[in-house]
Amino acid sequence: MTVAIAVMDYAETDQRERLSHEQFERFYTRTMSRLRFYICRVASNEAIADDILQESYIRLLNAPPMTERERKSYLYRVATNLITDHWRAENRRQRGWGEWFRRATQVRSGGLDLGFDVWQLFALVSIRDRALLWLAYVEEADHQEIASTLHLREMSVKVLLHRARRRMEAVLRKHGFEESDG
Repeated sequence: MTVAIAVMDYAETDQRERLSHEQFERFYTRTMSRLRFYICRVASNEAIADDILQESYIRLLNAPPMTERERKSYLYRVATNLITDHWRAENRRQRGWGEWFRRATQVRSGGLDLGFDVWQLFALVSIRDRALLWLAYVEEADHQEIASTLHLREMSVKVLLHRARRRMEAVLRKHGFEESDG
């Protein structure tokens, strides 16, 4: 029975449609944890993740009908824009870059301070670089999906992703993470 429901969900979503309450609950269950993790890592601030997550789904409910693939892309695009908006507003509130930088590089997981680790290094690249890297390598999105999510031209994604990788590699090298031979 569960397999039949899952097959129906995907069959139903080939067409652009508004989600019923049950369809929304299933979609939310399938996408929520990965979207929240994405928000936490790109925003480098777990405290704002739940607010951005909630706002993303509210905007999805108010969005025009779309397919399953478009819904997922829409959610990530909205979340990315909300993260950017949050940091812009936060930056305006801060008197100096020092405090903003300190807050932007704080990373917590499950309430435990992870110390200066790879996730904090991830926070040292721009929000756009974090979003590009995350969508490409964690979400395994193709260039078309990344372009749609981040409002970029598909032809630009390859170049921007290459540059984001290089900047991340430079940050890693600067902090003692060298490439291995194996």
